[in-house]
Amino acid sequence: MSYQKILVGIDGSKQSDMAFDKAVETAKQSGAKLYLLSVINGERIPNGGPNGYGFIDRGIYQPAIDTMKKKLAEYEQKAKQAGITDVSTEVEIGNAKLELAENYPSQNDIDLIVIGATGLNVVGRLIVGSTAAYTIREAPCDVTVVKTDKNNHKVDLKKNSYPEI
Repeated sequence: MSYQKILVGIDGSKQSDMAFDKAVETAKQSGAKLYLLSVINGERIPNGGPNGYGFIDRGIYQPAIDTMKKKLAEYEQKAKQAGITDVSTEVEIGNAKLELAENYPSQNDIDLIVIGATGLNVVGRLIVGSTAAYTIREAPCDVTVVKTDKNNHKVDLKKNSYPEI
């Protein structure tokens, strides 16, 4: 099977770097369009709006949005240097699991999602659950969970899993 629209979840972690590398190789082999998506978690909280709920002032997210837009631009350049001609980047605010696994793939007819295995500790997985597990369960398309680097070597994900923002 040849994939035409490949989505990669980018959060700046080592895991998402590995997912990006593998997605680029898959896109090159398939001649697919590559979608790079970063979701900044922004939950609905009471704010006194018409229905009592709404997003808080999105201005508080601007530093994170700017950081991720810059990171996605770097990824886009790398993809184009690798020979991918069609690359789309987007930063969204919302529930990362829902956006990555359900909303964005459905809105863009994605046929493959490539994500890194999460680095959450056991307690974190019990409380919020793994984004990878949720995506596997709920996505409307194939999902590849990346646990190795581009040479298929296991990587110590406990060191420097997430960048400083």
